[in-house]
Amino acid sequence: MSPDFLSVFAAGIGGLLGSMYLDAKVLLGKDLHQLRSGAAATIAHRIWAFQDKLHFYYRFKEKAKANPHKIFLLFEGREYTFRQIEKASNRLAYWLLAQNIKKNDIVCMMHQNHPTFFITLFAISKIGAVPSLINTNLADDSLLHCIKIANAKLFLFDPIYESQVNTIAEATKELNVRLIAYGESTQKADLAPLAIALTLNPSILARFSEKDTSEEYLKGVQPNDPAYLIYTSSGLIVASSVCLYAGGTIVLGRKFSASRFWNDCADYKVDVFTYIGEFCRYLLSQPYHSQERNHNVKLVYGNGMRPDIWERFRDRFNIPKICEFYAATEAPTSLFNVNTGEMGAGAVGFRGKFFRLLRSEVQLIKIDPITEQPLRDRNGNCIKCEFGEQGELIVRIDADGPISFDGYYKNAGATKKKILSDVFVKGDNYFRSGDLLKLSSEGYFYFGDRVGDTFRWKSENVATTEVAQALGVYPGIGEANVYGTQVPNHDGRAGMAAIVLKEGSTLDFKELYQYLRKKLPKYAIPVFIRFVPAMEITGTFKQQKVVFRNQGIDLSKIPETDPVYWLNGDTYVPFTLEDYARVDVGKVKL
Repeated sequence: MSPDFLSVFAAGIGGLLGSMYLDAKVLLGKDLHQLRSGAAATIAHRIWAFQDKLHFYYRFKEKAKANPHKIFLLFEGREYTFRQIEKASNRLAYWLLAQNIKKNDIVCMMHQNHPTFFITLFAISKIGAVPSLINTNLADDSLLHCIKIANAKLFLFDPIYESQVNTIAEATKELNVRLIAYGESTQKADLAPLAIALTLNPSILARFSEKDTSEEYLKGVQPNDPAYLIYTSSGLIVASSVCLYAGGTIVLGRKFSASRFWNDCADYKVDVFTYIGEFCRYLLSQPYHSQERNHNVKLVYGNGMRPDIWERFRDRFNIPKICEFYAATEAPTSLFNVNTGEMGAGAVGFRGKFFRLLRSEVQLIKIDPITEQPLRDRNGNCIKCEFGEQGELIVRIDADGPISFDGYYKNAGATKKKILSDVFVKGDNYFRSGDLLKLSSEGYFYFGDRVGDTFRWKSENVATTEVAQALGVYPGIGEANVYGTQVPNHDGRAGMAAIVLKEGSTLDFKELYQYLRKKLPKYAIPVFIRFVPAMEITGTFKQQKVVFRNQGIDLSKIPETDPVYWLNGDTYVPFTLEDYARVDVGKVKL
C-alpha cells in the first residue's frame, strides 16, 4: 500500500473514531436526527404555504386522490377506504352548505370513537368551517360553556349522548344553536327523530352529492388561522394526524380494553400504537396474555409513561423502541425522547448540547414554591435552573418569528397569564408551560409536576379554579381549596378539596355529589375531601396549596383534627388508615 493511501485510511479511521467518540460524549447523533426531522417538517410546511395548501384537509385529500382504495381506517373488523370516508364526508359537507354554514363558521361536534367522527371532522373542514371538538364527558353548565365560547352555528352529536345534550337543549334555543343528531346509529337505518334535535338519517343525506366540494373553501389559509377548537384531550393531532401524514392505516378502538388489547394488536398486525401513562399501567396490571409478545409492534409513542414502569413495560411486552414526548395543545414547542435502552429511560424529551446551542428557546427557570411565581435576581431577571434542578419550562416566543403563541380562543385574560415578559432581557416574552421539569447534564428532560392551578387525572386536565368555584357557592361551604394529590399506584393526580364549613353547617354528601355531577365533568369531581378549621393564605393572599399537596392523602401526615372523606359511588365516606393501606398496596383502583 502506498503511504498516501495509508495516510488517507488513517485519517478516515481517525475521523470515524472521533465522530464515534463525539457522539458518545455529547449524543450528537440524537441531536442531528431531531434537527433533520424538524428541518423536513419546516420545508414541507413552506411548500404547502407556497402552494396555498396549508389547510389540514389537504393532508387527507392528497392521500385519498393518490390511493383511493387504500385502507384509511380499521374499526371492529371492518375496513374503510380513503374513498369511502371521502364520499361520506362529501354528502355531509353539502348538507352543511345547505344549512348556510360558511367558511370560518364554528361547528361543534361530540362524537365517540367511530368512523363517523372522521366523517364529521372532514365534512366540516372541507367547506372551510372550523370543527370544535367537545369532550364527551361534559353535560350541563360545562357543556354549555363550550358551546357559548365557541359561538357555534350548529352542534352535531352522536345520539348516544342524547341525555347529556338534553341538559342544555333549552339553553341552546336561546343561543340560536341548532342541535343535529348524527353518529353511529344514524348510519344504519332511519331512526325515529330525537325530541331535541333533527336526526340526519340516511334518507336525508342521500339527497346530497358524493362529488368533491370546491377547493375554494380551503384557499387563503394562514398559519395562525384556527384549524380546530379543542375542548378535550384529543388524539387527533398526536395519533390520527401523524398516521395520516405518514401514510399509515388507523386502527380505531371504541374504547380501551386491557384484556382485549393484545388480541387487537395481533389481529390487525399493528406496527405502532400510541399511549397515555394510565394505559401502560393498566396493561402491566393484567395477567399474562398469550399475545403480549406475539405481535408486530416495533414502536410505542405517547406521553405520561412514568419512569417506574418504563423498563418493565418494554421488557414484558417486547417493545424495542419507546418514543415519549412532551407537549400541550396550545404550547409553541415540544420535546421528544426516542429511547431504545436504559440511557434516557423515563425522560420526556432530549436536547443535547449541540441542539441547545442552535435552539435555545426552551429554558427551565426557578419558581417560588409558595407564590408559584418565577424567582428573579437583583437585576430583575429570571434565574435559570442548574442541571438536575427542577424548574418551570418556558418557551421564548416572537410574534413575527417561527415560534409564536396564538393564545386561547376569545380569552385574552387566560392568554395573558401564560406569557411571561422581561425574562432574561428587557422586552423578551416567554410562554409559561405550568409544568415543572428538570434537565440532566446529558440533555434529557424529566417531568416533575404541574404548577398549582392545573392537574391531570384520568387523562384529562382539571382546572382547580373551576372546581373551587363550583364548591365555593355550594350551601354550607365557606371556602374551598382544590389541588391534585398523588395516589399510590395511580398515574396523574386525583382531585382533592380542603373545605372550610360555614359555622353551624353540615353537608349531605349525596346531595353534594349530585350537585357536583351537574356542575363538573366526572373526572373533575374531587375524589377526596379534607375538612379544615381555617384556610391558610400566602403573603400575596393566595390560598396555600403546597402543604396540602405535600401531605396528600397520607393520613400519617394530616392532623387528626382534619377528617378526610373519599368518593364511594354517589357519596363520600370516611377515609381511614385501613383504606389508605389498601390504596398503598394497589388493592384499590380509583
